[in-house]
Amino acid sequence: MSKRNRTGGLPPCPFSPPYRGHRVRVANYLDQVRVGGTMYLQTDDLDKADVLIPLTGCSELLFGGRYMLDASAQPSKLPAFKEGRLYDILCGKMDDMGGVPDGWEAFLREQVVPLLVEGRSILAFCFAGQGRTGTFLASLIAILEPDVADPIEAVRHRYSGHAVETRAQAEAIFAIKGKSLPKRWQHLN
Repeated sequence: MSKRNRTGGLPPCPFSPPYRGHRVRVANYLDQVRVGGTMYLQTDDLDKADVLIPLTGCSELLFGGRYMLDASAQPSKLPAFKEGRLYDILCGKMDDMGGVPDGWEAFLREQVVPLLVEGRSILAFCFAGQGRTGTFLASLIAILEPDVADPIEAVRHRYSGHAVETRAQAEAIFAIKGKSLPKRWQHLN
């Protein structure tokens, strides 16, 4: 159970905008998981990770696809790529204010978790760094930290008080744990 402040709420989360590739602990992966929002990320921020995981935009990329791209093949809605640099991209796109795509849990277990196990660092990001990014983090917590009872509370404490924005996102996170959505999150739209 997390410590509560005097008003009964969670302690303040450690980060606030701009979300430019902050490290967030997930299980034993303190230095490997970074998250942000494209509205804040800058070109140099992309160098903080081995693999980029866009959760937004990229209409030309397929969910679950792995791509090696340079500035000449710049995907839409991503921060500008540096000339002469090759980027390793694993597409994890989700609809804004929606749920998760089909195959979400398999994507995380079979493509994302192995990157962490191999020692690779990742930078996952949506537009604002809140809903989809929070869903990504909470889903990883559900998988890699099975003793955490409430992955949404955990991500709101570790990263952003606005992480996970929709009921569909919340339901998907708890489905990974094999549980139904707790009453406290049923107010999400």
